[in-house]
Amino acid sequence: MEERSSDIIEIKDSSINVRELMEEIESRLARRPVSKEELERLSRWKFSPQSPEGYREFDAAETAHLFEKGISPPKFTNPKFKYIRGPIRWLFIKLIELYAFLDKKLSENRTRAFYSVLNELILLRGDHEKLKRKFEKFYNEFVELNYTLKKEISPEFVWSNEFLYEEETLEESETLILSRLNPGDSVLAINPEWGKFLKQLLKAQIEFKAVTWNKSQYSYIKENITNSVSLLSFEEVLPESPLPSKIISNTNLCLLPNWVLEKLFKSLASKTSSGTEFIFRYSNYSNRMVSPFQPILLTQISESAFREFLQKLGFKNIVDTKAGDGFSVFSFRK
Repeated sequence: MEERSSDIIEIKDSSINVRELMEEIESRLARRPVSKEELERLSRWKFSPQSPEGYREFDAAETAHLFEKGISPPKFTNPKFKYIRGPIRWLFIKLIELYAFLDKKLSENRTRAFYSVLNELILLRGDHEKLKRKFEKFYNEFVELNYTLKKEISPEFVWSNEFLYEEETLEESETLILSRLNPGDSVLAINPEWGKFLKQLLKAQIEFKAVTWNKSQYSYIKENITNSVSLLSFEEVLPESPLPSKIISNTNLCLLPNWVLEKLFKSLASKTSSGTEFIFRYSNYSNRMVSPFQPILLTQISESAFREFLQKLGFKNIVDTKAGDGFSVFSFRK
């Protein structure tokens, strides 16, 4: 039993019978006076299984045990049974045990049928795990093939160019990213578009290196903002190790094709060292301009699937912060 807060108790042991536990609580409450505050606190208790999705993982042995367990006589801890005492209680227990024994004997065919179904479920679960592993291998190969065939983004107009003539003011989500950086940090800015965010890093006296995959944006940043920018191809995606301790991207991830994002995050998982901090942002909607002509979004990101994807790559401490400008800022660590 693990106490999560003053009002919520979570039971993670599947062997604990919640109903019996509540009956025990009721019987103890009946033995002593209880204040109104205690009753209100107990009424807010919630019991949940171990799995956050609301169900426990399938256990064949436990399922078979529960099926064979049959009916058990009550423990008479509930105040409702306080009048059943002496020989009557003994007789009541024996009748229940006799009924349980007869029910077990009369249901042997049902038991055999149950074990046949259980065996089939175990075989199906094994096949499912094999198919899942094969699918993950196939998907990884598909991503690599897709990346190999599409080494550049064409036509180039799908890249965001809305910041080229925009005022040098940051959005709320960009300000949030900037607030998590300090002058002494070692920062790598990935795909900074036309460099508006890089200007803010220079003003804050934060040393950084920038990486872009777009020739036009690279030339613009190089000539007008800073020399601390590198042009890489999608074969490299990231500079050689060791990489800085903080890696950020102020660009909306949804502006990038899905195969670029797949390659990027897998490269981050393999090339970065333990303790590296990452800060990215995305929005599935074009919400920056009043104009009816919105920039194209190439990818739609599912928050739950994105979190699971990061966890499978070995990232941890995943925190999602919703900004008032419609962006989600994801921070996590290696």
